[in-house]
Amino acid sequence: MTPVLIKLLAKELRELLPGSRLSHISQSSNEVVELSFYHPDRAHQNLTIALLTLKPLIFASPEKRAALAKPPNFCRSLRKQLEYAQLTAVEAEPGERLIRFSLKTPEGQYQLIFEGIPKYPNLILVGPDNLIISALRYKNEVERPVLPQAPYDPPPKPTEKPSLWDMEESSLKKLWEAAGRPALGPWLKTEFRGTDPELSSYLESFGESAFSEWGHTQREIVEGHLNHFTLTPGPPPALYIFPHPLGDKPGEIFLSPSRALEALFRLEAHYREISAVKTKLESEITRAIKHEKRILDKLKKDRTEAERSDQYQWWGELVMAQLHKIKLHLKEITLEDVVRGGPDPVVIPLDPEIPPLQNAQRFFKKAQKGSRGLVLVENREKEIKDRLEQLKSAQRSLPALREAPEIRKAFLELFPKKKEAAPKPKKAKEEKVPTPNILRTKLGKQFELCVGTSAAANDYVTFQLAQPEDLWFHVRDLPGAHVVLRRLQRDAPVTDELILQAAKEAASHSKAGAGEKVTVSYTEKKNVKKIPGAPPGMVTMTKEKSLMVEA
Repeated sequence: MTPVLIKLLAKELRELLPGSRLSHISQSSNEVVELSFYHPDRAHQNLTIALLTLKPLIFASPEKRAALAKPPNFCRSLRKQLEYAQLTAVEAEPGERLIRFSLKTPEGQYQLIFEGIPKYPNLILVGPDNLIISALRYKNEVERPVLPQAPYDPPPKPTEKPSLWDMEESSLKKLWEAAGRPALGPWLKTEFRGTDPELSSYLESFGESAFSEWGHTQREIVEGHLNHFTLTPGPPPALYIFPHPLGDKPGEIFLSPSRALEALFRLEAHYREISAVKTKLESEITRAIKHEKRILDKLKKDRTEAERSDQYQWWGELVMAQLHKIKLHLKEITLEDVVRGGPDPVVIPLDPEIPPLQNAQRFFKKAQKGSRGLVLVENREKEIKDRLEQLKSAQRSLPALREAPEIRKAFLELFPKKKEAAPKPKKAKEEKVPTPNILRTKLGKQFELCVGTSAAANDYVTFQLAQPEDLWFHVRDLPGAHVVLRRLQRDAPVTDELILQAAKEAASHSKAGAGEKVTVSYTEKKNVKKIPGAPPGMVTMTKEKSLMVEA
């Protein structure tokens, strides 16, 4: 936004908005604020303020944009302070890039200040006490901080430069002549505030009549008679206030600054979308080219290694033919060329960590791998070179891509989406079988007696709880419990007393009558096997021992 455009827009907004009430506040993005104004005698107006990087814009329009689902903090601050406030004034100082909106509320007069400075655009809410309440962009690392509860100060002006808008025709001409009659456009641009490249170039085109033309132009701007705005689509899109040679870029003519700025906003959004998509594609192409070049470098090393297959074969045959001459732990050996009959001896590098025979085998293996790999390397090199040519061709054609759909199409052609792998079938969850009820008795710190109380418990004690070296007990020829003398510490010694205690436990948990003498068989658990197809608890054993105890 140039000072000229700010002045023309402010005059139009003064005709459209004062006396209206602020009926709705929203943000269509993090950098675009929408203010809806209602007046019973005028058309509904939506004021859009877009703090686009390097191109801040502001305009009035009957169109309302979709709001963000969750309003940002700045939007909530505006709603809290300004809901249903009445707009009383729209002000813009000549030559400045600021527009002040005065809003009356029951709590006092607030100001909403649009700062259309390309490098640091901002929208600041200032309270009746001239303290900053909120800002769309907080800044504390620049020469003019913008922070809550700080007094509002306008952007600093270079005091050493006078404002072009304060200069009369005669004074301006005298300064120019005193400066040695330099090129008028650059001189106006560098020596005065309130200028911009378009205004400077326009005045320069009048030569020495520029000073009188500036007086005429300034009056037209202040009175709002400049109403011819030309918008070129670009890219990038541009808006011209003064007559401009368009060349091969046809422009659309607008008679209202708001209509022209609204169209510029749409074009700018479209242009930024295309730029973002194109930048992403360019970045991906650059990254892919670097990746393919790295692969090509590795393939060159593989080719070098593969081309040495004949040499490795030769070295392997020489080592095998003169194996008896080679001592252990040599880093290299010089051998007579008995394979090819060459006149000169051959120096062969060896791996000192392996014997001569393994060195020969290593050479044969490399030779075999190299002969196979050379074909693979050549095919892969061709694929990579074709891919590089495709990427470089796409890189050269990037400037010709104008629309987002064709850029996305080019992206998919270069980087097709990978097919998603079919989801692996989920394993059926195994039903947890509850642990059978067993009897467990600790025998000091080194052993434990485990006794099954049912067929399932017997199976659990024997085949899940017992370790291979644990002793397993059962009464011979009678139904009864499986009993395991389980070690709690590795290599704990098994005594005769422990064996007897375990045998008595097996006898007492059998079908034998009280006081009846029974034979208890025992062996290491590794000698106990299940009977295929038999019910749980039915087993066979080998290497058994036995003793007679009383039940």
